[in-house]
Amino acid sequence: MNVLSFLVMLLALSTPLLAQVQSDLPFQGQNGDVVQINQPINVTRPVPYNVPSTCYNQIPYQSYECHNETRYRQQCHWIPESERCWNENERVCRSVPETRQVCENGPDREVCHEVPQREVCIERPTREICHTNPQGQRVCNTVGGGRECHMSGGGRQCDTVPGARVCHNETHYEQECQNVPRRQCERVPGRNDCDSIPYQEQVCGNETRYRSEPYACTKIEYRDVTTPKALVGEIDVRFLTHGLNDEFALQFKVDAPDAKFESFAMSVKLLKDPKVVVILKNKSIQAEESEDKIQLKGEVLIEVVEASMITPIFPTGFKNLAFDKESSLLSLEVEGGLSAQETIEAQIVTRPWIFKSKTVAQFKGLFPSPLVSLKGNVLQLNLASVLEHKMSKKNDVSIKLTAPVCATGEILNLKKPELSKTYQLELLR
Repeated sequence: MNVLSFLVMLLALSTPLLAQVQSDLPFQGQNGDVVQINQPINVTRPVPYNVPSTCYNQIPYQSYECHNETRYRQQCHWIPESERCWNENERVCRSVPETRQVCENGPDREVCHEVPQREVCIERPTREICHTNPQGQRVCNTVGGGRECHMSGGGRQCDTVPGARVCHNETHYEQECQNVPRRQCERVPGRNDCDSIPYQEQVCGNETRYRSEPYACTKIEYRDVTTPKALVGEIDVRFLTHGLNDEFALQFKVDAPDAKFESFAMSVKLLKDPKVVVILKNKSIQAEESEDKIQLKGEVLIEVVEASMITPIFPTGFKNLAFDKESSLLSLEVEGGLSAQETIEAQIVTRPWIFKSKTVAQFKGLFPSPLVSLKGNVLQLNLASVLEHKMSKKNDVSIKLTAPVCATGEILNLKKPELSKTYQLELLR
């Protein structure tokens, strides 16, 4: 790492309005460098000191004074006896007879009758029983079978029958209530009704007042005092080169807004545009002050890239323009590539034979979006919401593509990368 001495310029050291330190740093492909700062400065700060002055004590004394005060007196009048009446609801209830039918079942009774006997017959199946005799022959006999009958049922059968339903009327009493208004009155005795009436009355007496009594004292004032100090430190510069070693020069400036040197700002710029793109990714500077010096510590991160690494991709051109009247889609065949995210502006102007040209549509949308899509290599714009007039047989189409730069930080090049491109096309119908 090369360590470069600062070529320092300090403007107006005696009574400076702006203290500035400046240095040029050449880049020759290194990954880092350090800029040294070492410069005597005059720091001007306000310093307190005591000066003779006059101060005042507040001395109390008594003064006989008169002034008006608001007093109140009672003023009354007699309200004679009266009667106050009002309506009050009284709840009145009475018993109201109600008749209802009460029914119950009589006692159950048993009903019996004779059930005759009946003959039940079943057919018994036959089965074959086989065995082997002593001569070794298989002998089989059929057993079972025939009809088997027996007598079933008969005798006395009894059932319980519920008793007859007997009903009679019963009378009972229900409580029925309602609110009945009653007029109530009471006697209001006579009384005095009094009010407080304000009036002014002069009141005299001793009042405490204060007078100022001067005495000698000191007060603090401030004056600017200039102290010689050393402005020292370094700026650590790191480069992200991506393998690029194009040569260019950077200029660093460290500024203090006034002669107090209490805060500092740093700026970085290119002295001449190189072929590569130079990006300031980050910068910072801090100051620590001691009795005899101000110590600066700065950090700068610079990225060096090819323009193609950060600039958006724009088509080399468009061809085969077509407009579908039913879907209001304008189709353009893309020649070359297209960035993943772009803003597309389109303007279509009619070019009739006789009449004056008219703007058919003005469109602006993001790609990709519901209004802008890419089908294969065909870019489609939905103009349904922006169509103002009908197209003629010949129409001029202006397409402008804008895309963000693919980098974070401040581009130091005076000539910025191309971030937009305009195409002039013709649409024939």
